[in-house]
Amino acid sequence: MNHRSPDVQRQEIDRVLQLKRKQREAKACYPCRQRKVKCDSGHPCRTCQKRGHPHICAYDVSKDSSRHSFPRSGRVDPAHALSSHQPAGITSPLTPSPSALNGAETERAQPLDTTSSSGAAPSSESNSRDRSSDYVFSGQNSVVSILRLQDPDGSIAREAGSVLGLQNTYEYYPFLDIKNPTDRWCALLDILPQRTEILKFFHHHRLSAHPFNPILVDIDGVESAICTFLESVASGELSNPNRISERWSSDKSIGHISLLLATLASGAHFSDLENPQRSEVCQDLARRSFQALRLANFLFRPSLDIVQAMLILGNMLQNNGQSDAAWALLGTTVRLAQAVGLHTERGTSHLPESVRSKAKKLWSMTVWQDCLLSLCYDRPPVVSISGWQQSLNPTPALALSFTDVMHFLCQLGLDIAKAQEPEHWDLTRATELLSALDNVYSRAQPHLLSREHCHCLQEHQEHLALRMHMSFCVSVLCRPTIRSSPSHSDDPRYSRLRLRAKDSLVSASNAFLDFQTLSTVPLRTWSMVHTVLSSTLLLCIWQETRNDDECRDLQQRVITVFSTADPSRKDTIGGSDDGQWLSARHIRALVALRNAVHNAPLNAAGQEGNGSQGEGQTTCPPLNPNVNELVAQDPMFMPGFGLGGGLTMGDGNYFPDGMLDNTTDFSPLTYLDSIMNVPLFNISEDNAFLQ
Repeated sequence: MNHRSPDVQRQEIDRVLQLKRKQREAKACYPCRQRKVKCDSGHPCRTCQKRGHPHICAYDVSKDSSRHSFPRSGRVDPAHALSSHQPAGITSPLTPSPSALNGAETERAQPLDTTSSSGAAPSSESNSRDRSSDYVFSGQNSVVSILRLQDPDGSIAREAGSVLGLQNTYEYYPFLDIKNPTDRWCALLDILPQRTEILKFFHHHRLSAHPFNPILVDIDGVESAICTFLESVASGELSNPNRISERWSSDKSIGHISLLLATLASGAHFSDLENPQRSEVCQDLARRSFQALRLANFLFRPSLDIVQAMLILGNMLQNNGQSDAAWALLGTTVRLAQAVGLHTERGTSHLPESVRSKAKKLWSMTVWQDCLLSLCYDRPPVVSISGWQQSLNPTPALALSFTDVMHFLCQLGLDIAKAQEPEHWDLTRATELLSALDNVYSRAQPHLLSREHCHCLQEHQEHLALRMHMSFCVSVLCRPTIRSSPSHSDDPRYSRLRLRAKDSLVSASNAFLDFQTLSTVPLRTWSMVHTVLSSTLLLCIWQETRNDDECRDLQQRVITVFSTADPSRKDTIGGSDDGQWLSARHIRALVALRNAVHNAPLNAAGQEGNGSQGEGQTTCPPLNPNVNELVAQDPMFMPGFGLGGGLTMGDGNYFPDGMLDNTTDFSPLTYLDSIMNVPLFNISEDNAFLQ
């Protein structure tokens, strides 16, 4: 009988148990075990093939080496593929990391960190940003947020998110036929921005688009990063389809490329190219940007760069007359921004201070976009500013820049949009909002308040742009006072708002006319075109202003800007090259305005006893033939359709019967709405194929 020490017996027991474990070795691959799904033990298994990641199908994966066991070509680590939604290092606009990448974990930590331009290892701040890559925003009452309080490293929260179905699992965009890293790399090479495109269009965005719509939260960083991208292009790193660049093939890197392409599309719109080439180049760059978004799996792994790219693409769609599509895209953009926590200060608290500042700016730009579209369409906004501590009463000692004033105006614009609802509008609230608008405007820098203090072209342009936006906000706030048959017309506050409505309409028109003499920006910016056309149209049909000499002169000048035809050019739609992109709504407004200006002086002359058409009628420049052809094809312009039986095209009368009669009760706002917000979609036939 052998007498062994307890230690020897224990070692023998451990050995036998280890042999038994090997006999019961798991037959499922590691990804299937992690997901707790069926595995057929193939090499690779059918489940991994079906889910689009056969390259990570492995069986003998130890706990310590799981992060380094798969060749990934710049993609997310497989051990974190189920829990990583937001790419790491969202602070970087575009710049790749050093080429010396030793191991997948180094790549995951900082593949594109602008703060590490050498080959040194990532700093502790970089590692902090890496740990935040698994973060997906959840409200404080969610189960995941509660678990985070008890789980410093976040492992329990990630597991809970997976079990509860609160995390995405697709590593590739599921609506593209991309099966492996090589497929995605080749698709990326097909859409990369070219050197000539970058050199030609980026500065147009920086000079013409960014100052008046600063969506890029770090444009200097983007410009610096472009240099790195061009160096990679020159070195041949982005030219070989058979050699994948680790630093340019990750979701995050492709998101940066999408942002660059979106910026170039915006720049092309403001470039000096002639049409139709300008429109074709703009659309091509936008298409490639959206393709890059798909390759970056934007719906499943949103980031700061992806949100910026989508905002710029939406703004580009607006500026090309596709505001309905921009509205729809904005809804998705807002949701993605909320998914990464941009809408609340708590959602970005895990990020470094410099990143939190950029996140706040980006959410403010999202509010900016939503506010302008909501006010133009009279639709409810979807954003909120309650998650950030912001004061609508800026410090008196600090003069506000153009961008600062616009952010405050847009915050107030959200309240204005809500106040326009009939059940919420009242004189007291409207007066309070008007005072708040005036207060913010009074805190602006001197050149924004008076052109006498403008010392350069940029300051003149900022002054006029702010005048347009300010006038538009005031006019929208005061529009209910333009309605006929007011219920409280004796209230002095009502008279004040009515006077401000008139002044704002005149100011917006004058600012546009002055601005377009200095730049093409107002003629190619959707919000500014919408402002001037809606303002002048209201001046034309409002009883209080339609016979005013100053207002008629403004209307005539606006018509001239948009309708001066160039016989040598056949490709324009709006008359001038800059007006070629006008949307159907704006063309309707332009035609209505032109015909109203043509007809209104006759009306005034008749009241004065002068029946001579030749002496009393103003001669309007003819619209470009392409406009008339487009209008003739639009059923909304058929006699008697939608806008009243008096509507005809042949005799120059574009108003319902009796509208220009001073005794009419027809509301100018009702008529403006019938032109600018006419439905473009017939949803009554959506289910016709089922019938």
